[in-house]
Amino acid sequence: MSGAIWLASYPRSGNTWTRLALYSLHHDGAEIDFGAFAGFGQMASGRELVDRTLEVDSALLTADEMEEFRPDTHAALYGDESDEGPAELCKVHDAWIRTPSGRPVFDAAFTRAAIYLVRDPRDVAISWSRFSGLSIPRSVAFLCSATAFLGSPDGSIIPQLTQRLGSWSSHARSWIDESGLNPLVIRYEDMLADPAPALRLMAAHIGWPASDDAVARAVETTRFDNLAAKEKREGFRERPVTADRFFRSGKSGGWRDILTSEQIARIERENAEMMTRFGYL
Repeated sequence: MSGAIWLASYPRSGNTWTRLALYSLHHDGAEIDFGAFAGFGQMASGRELVDRTLEVDSALLTADEMEEFRPDTHAALYGDESDEGPAELCKVHDAWIRTPSGRPVFDAAFTRAAIYLVRDPRDVAISWSRFSGLSIPRSVAFLCSATAFLGSPDGSIIPQLTQRLGSWSSHARSWIDESGLNPLVIRYEDMLADPAPALRLMAAHIGWPASDDAVARAVETTRFDNLAAKEKREGFRERPVTADRFFRSGKSGGWRDILTSEQIARIERENAEMMTRFGYL
């Protein structure tokens, strides 16, 4: 069956790590080649992807006009109604959104499956701070903001289109409750504790083969210590200039030693319903 496989998450929730594990699994448990991996699970918000697919120059368009084009890009790439077209994994950080005219950007008509990765927002706040270069207080405010977005704050042209996020809670709610795509929900903490069952669940959800040997090899090659060592040797192109490295420890629960009581209280107060739903409270 054709269509996109959306691998969606709020930033710093394990999306790249999961893509690496799925890349290895898709290649029968092969070791990770950072160079070849660059073309796997392309970013759905990539400006060049839209420009190339629709033969437009997004630099000449407003943000609203550009957003209006995104469903057309996905339809052109993944909207084959036959069962013969390929299913392609796509990385998504956007919330599940509609264009200014009301069309869903991630439409069921060109979707094969969706996976939603969720992570404790208290750990997300720390990881986002390190990744983005924001202070911890600004990172906490970011993930609690209904208007949070990824993109250029001054409107300059960058490789990624503007991605509307909203708050951590509204982002999760949009994909799980509002999209109609019935995503498989994977908690980062569960995958961290025992990656193999999570990989098997994802493979079954998207219809990929997953032998025990391939799963075991994929788990081993994408251990955080292995990825960190590989990044140190070879570099990693997805590391932003604001971060000293992409792969750190990957541990959970670090917020207990870093966040202040006030920061913890704000995150928990403003995200209580969804945190309770996922077992974080």
